[in-house]
Amino acid sequence: MVGLYRAGRDSVMDVVVNDNLRPDAQVLPFYLAEEETGTPLVRGRIASVGHVASTILARHDYPQDIALLQAEALAMTACLSSTLKFAGIFTLQAKGDGRVRTLFADITETGAMRGYTAFDEDSALVMPAQGISNLPQIMGGGYMAFTVDEGATGGRYQGIVELDGPELRDAAMAWFANSEQLETAVTSTSGQGDDGWQATAMMIQRVASEGGKKPSKADIELHDDVWHTAKTLMASVKQTELLDAEITPEQLVFRLFNTLSPHVAPARRVVDECRCNIEKVEAILKQLKPEEADDLLDDDGKIRVTCEFCKTERRFGTDVLAG
Repeated sequence: MVGLYRAGRDSVMDVVVNDNLRPDAQVLPFYLAEEETGTPLVRGRIASVGHVASTILARHDYPQDIALLQAEALAMTACLSSTLKFAGIFTLQAKGDGRVRTLFADITETGAMRGYTAFDEDSALVMPAQGISNLPQIMGGGYMAFTVDEGATGGRYQGIVELDGPELRDAAMAWFANSEQLETAVTSTSGQGDDGWQATAMMIQRVASEGGKKPSKADIELHDDVWHTAKTLMASVKQTELLDAEITPEQLVFRLFNTLSPHVAPARRVVDECRCNIEKVEAILKQLKPEEADDLLDDDGKIRVTCEFCKTERRFGTDVLAG
């Protein structure tokens, strides 16, 4: 069953949930409304992708600090992508000069997600607190790029921000400030428990006034209280609540924002799905010079190619090289 609910100040939440989807593999849109009129004043998203993070990380032998960061990046990517309308791929990619060189996660418009981290295995292990990734400590200096690629028939849009803050959410909020110029608050976390990984990202954003991106002065004056209350309430959420597998996204929305007339919409699914393309791999192999191909052949005369994302290993013979 998928549906909507509204909860007022003194009401009990209607039992209407997105129970056709796993609670730990979805993005839940919601908004907070003016109580009297139902006019949306704040929009939000909760991405809960613990199941996806568990299956992705199971294929990678990452140290704990790397796994925590990758899981959090997956949740953040799912959350941010759901605020955009696109038919293609949304990508979060960070480059650093510290222990982590590349942090990557992407998702399609249908919710197919993948990710990987490239890091210096010889560098010292960073021991973050559960659910907290200190970017300067683990990535050093660098930048984060947010990209929307709509494929051959569409455009490609990218925003780049410096890794100035201590957490992933700082880069996300800087991106929103630069690209949409709307007040936005973001939080994210990850952790590993007895039942696997949990990874959650939440954001709220001030609703723009009609006819423009930025709220008018009158809107700001009228709705300041609601926005600041929403930010305060979101800031009060505990890491344990975000990582609690027993609390569904709908329940968390009501728990946090029940005084602000919360509404939820149908959730969007998120799945672990790689986009390996054998034809592209073969095309690359055909471009190799003979001496380059010889260096890659194993004892059986095959070239082994392993996908960085899903770790699927494929073997190609010389017939592919010959074209």
